[in-house]
Amino acid sequence: MADKQNDILPRNTIKRYLNAITWEGAFANLFITLTGGAFATGLALMLGAGDFEIGLLAAIPFLSQIFQLLSTYISGFFGGRKSAVLALSGFGRQIWWLVPLFLMTHIGGQLELFLIIVFLSNIGVMIATPIWIDWMADLVPEGIRARYFGVRSAVLALVTVVAVLLGGYIVDLARAQKHENIGFAVIIAISCLSAAIALTILNRIPDPAPLVRRVRFSLLHLKEPLKNRSFRRLLMIFFAWNISVGFSAPFFAPHMLTNLRMSFTLVSVYTAVFSIAAILLNKPWGTIIDRFGSRPVMTSCAFGIGIIPFIWLFPRYDFRWILLFEAIYSGALWTGFNLAAFNIPISNSPKKERTDYLAMFSVITGLGFFMASLLGGIFAESIQHCRFEIAGISIINYHIIFVISGMLRLFTAGLSLTFHEPKEKSIPIMMQFMGYNILKKLSTGWQFIHFPEKRKDDK
Repeated sequence: MADKQNDILPRNTIKRYLNAITWEGAFANLFITLTGGAFATGLALMLGAGDFEIGLLAAIPFLSQIFQLLSTYISGFFGGRKSAVLALSGFGRQIWWLVPLFLMTHIGGQLELFLIIVFLSNIGVMIATPIWIDWMADLVPEGIRARYFGVRSAVLALVTVVAVLLGGYIVDLARAQKHENIGFAVIIAISCLSAAIALTILNRIPDPAPLVRRVRFSLLHLKEPLKNRSFRRLLMIFFAWNISVGFSAPFFAPHMLTNLRMSFTLVSVYTAVFSIAAILLNKPWGTIIDRFGSRPVMTSCAFGIGIIPFIWLFPRYDFRWILLFEAIYSGALWTGFNLAAFNIPISNSPKKERTDYLAMFSVITGLGFFMASLLGGIFAESIQHCRFEIAGISIINYHIIFVISGMLRLFTAGLSLTFHEPKEKSIPIMMQFMGYNILKKLSTGWQFIHFPEKRKDDK
């Protein structure tokens, strides 16, 4: 029904909706940036968090994905996808107003209260996510879906650049005045206001299927995605991948802030470089996915991402320039991987049961990340005093975690070779196409700056 509606909607109407989705994503991403990543880690460290709490903080969003199993039923309870998303995401983001309130007081247990707020926030947002994806999948025509979300992701990356630089400046300015708590209170207040604007824009976007039939809760119904053999293979691969990534993901930010002695502004510059790489490559990756399929892009990027943790063995507080290369390299590969990973579960889910499939996908893969992050936190804390040298490189607990994660990533990237999509093309053909186009661009650039040959009559 939704596909037919897309066929009959005027082109300018669809374009207007797509623009609105992009603007909504931009303001929502401002909230996500200022309440996550290095800012959430820095706030937790300020409140006295250790390695276990840092691992738990990173694990909470993925533990919350369990509640996505309720997405279909909650959507029916609200009477429609749009109402459910507005209510749940509104709760999940506006509850953060409690953080500035307790930061301006001297009440005890602030770290515990912060973790509870993060957990409740993620429950609301995570339940809304598969409902939102199902809604957007009906609005965005399939033929341009990868390209559109590639462009949208580029806009979101640009917002990330602005947000991290602004947030880093505000926090560092407050730290210099010995009022770090005020700095965090300000950026979180900005993020909540931005989330409110995103909610207003989202309210203006129509739902092609506004009425949702209320469905009774059934465990047998939830198991339906697990009966699909191809989808089970997909779940296994992403579960293993999230374990490999989740084991080290919580510790890059604290490593930069503590061991590499980077200010929030410097961390923000690193994130900005990462995001600029994403901006430049989102559209090309989207075009490649539309042409060759999501799986070849995902697998190729996964092998490259497997090398990233090993790069982090080399930076020191007096040798940090290598992170410039790492940020560009990571931004390029993670952009391709995330765009492909976003499309794969959508294209491999039956349309009528898409919300259930996406919810199960998020829950299973999220559990992998949750367990790995929690285990990583416990492991990091247990070896926190470990320190030795290899070939002049000082190795600490975080380095050991990075090496283990890198080996697991490379192994899991190999697992992705066992999954195939119906219309995908081979990786060598895709690489040949990419290589040809890169050489063509380089050749064009050289011709642009190359001086013309000197003619005989020239002096």
